[in-house]
Amino acid sequence: MNQPSWSPLPLLTEKIPAQPEALWTLVHGYVQGPCKLKLIATGKWKYSSATECGPDGCRAGGFASDTLNTAALLGTLIGKIGGSPAEKPGTGAFTFVAGSYVVLAVDEKTEGGLYLTMNDQPGHFDQHSGEIDVTIEEAR
Repeated sequence: MNQPSWSPLPLLTEKIPAQPEALWTLVHGYVQGPCKLKLIATGKWKYSSATECGPDGCRAGGFASDTLNTAALLGTLIGKIGGSPAEKPGTGAFTFVAGSYVVLAVDEKTEGGLYLTMNDQPGHFDQHSGEIDVTIEEAR
């Protein structure tokens, strides 16, 4: 099996704040498939004043039905390609659960800005603190 040849994706920021200005933080201005993306995330952030977690979220928080991505635990690093920093996922953007490590196959129909954020209810973002560090690589 051939391993992809990875190269660093230039990022606008390597720090993903738990409390972004909008819902999402733009990390790369434009991604166009087909390609593969590999994302590695480290660090700790809080989705409430008392609950700290890493990019893989918090099992105790569970899977809430009204979070940005219902397939991810509360506090998990999630992402999307396309749309705007203020949009709810599912409005035409390609969304994904990133966690601490993910390799994504981006199809030829997917394009747009690459955004990351913490999975939570939009109304709870004012309770967040901290940031997660990310590195992203691309293979064509």
